Amino acid sequence: MPDTPPRPTAVMPAMMYGTAWKKDRTADLVYEAIKAGFRGIDTAAMKRHYDEALVGEGIRRAIREGIVTRGDLFASPPSFDIQTKYTPLDDTFPMQHVEGEEGNLEDLIPSQIHQSITSSLNNLSTPSEPPYLDALILHSPFPTQAQTQLAWRCLQQYLPSSSSPDLAGKILRLGISNAPLGSITALDPAPSIVQNRFHAVERRWDTQVRAWCRARREFDRAEAYYQAFWTLTANPDVWRGPDAKWFVRELAQHAGVSPAAAWYVLLMDGAGLVVLNGTSNSTHMRDDLEARAKVAAWAATEEGREPWIRCVEGFKEMVWR
Repeated sequence: MPDTPPRPTAVMPAMMYGTAWKKDRTADLVYEAIKAGFRGIDTAAMKRHYDEALVGEGIRRAIREGIVTRGDLFASPPSFDIQTKYTPLDDTFPMQHVEGEEGNLEDLIPSQIHQSITSSLNNLSTPSEPPYLDALILHSPFPTQAQTQLAWRCLQQYLPSSSSPDLAGKILRLGISNAPLGSITALDPAPSIVQNRFHAVERRWDTQVRAWCRARREFDRAEAYYQAFWTLTANPDVWRGPDAKWFVRELAQHAGVSPAAAWYVLLMDGAGLVVLNGTSNSTHMRDDLEARAKVAAWAATEEGREPWIRCVEGFKEMVWR
């Protein structure tokens, strides 16, 4: 085990900046997001949809200009949280899998994982700190549960509790994405993060998975963050236009925030979710981050207290039924 004391895990912010589909604008948008106040960045080692190297470039630019430091990890919230994903069967690190050869994939999983994480640590390295990641998320389960569990065991070598002297402490948390409840509960030990699409069609607002996360926190006193993505694109009928849900319209109107920001606040404070926000608009970045405090200030007033409770109850009725 390393002789240095274990690095404390970051306090995960309630809203993280998502970097998918930003292409050649990735570095500039990550920089703008950090400048606007984001202290959590989500990316992936998946060339088709992310540019992890440019994410690192944007982070390092913000650090060079003194906007944020990696040392914010040791501060009270907000902290600075960098997470990426290892993507099974992606063309970023091809496995050369031969169809029909059982066992070939199992032989290649460990080497692909180590290659991917080595690349991610290099891409997301920052000055004055040995490279490490606040979280590594398995982007999706493998075709079989045995393969998924093999990958999970390989990833655990990077956790602070690992007995591997060369790898331990390079990753502080592990999670899984795009996973149904059965794939999540089969993992041993359980993931600290579940990152799933959040909309009505996807397993009815992913109710079972969210309930599992809540039970882990409340009864097991364990880390179990539910990170929600696709929250705006998949739910236009909830937050946008004249037919938006009444609790979004009322919250936006009375608290003085945008409908999108009102929806985000309900997700964070009404359901306890971590929201992935991928806006490319710097004004929206600031407004979305400030909305939570604006809503809290309004809800603390005599005129806002009851309407806020009513909005939260209407929201919960929709996403928990």
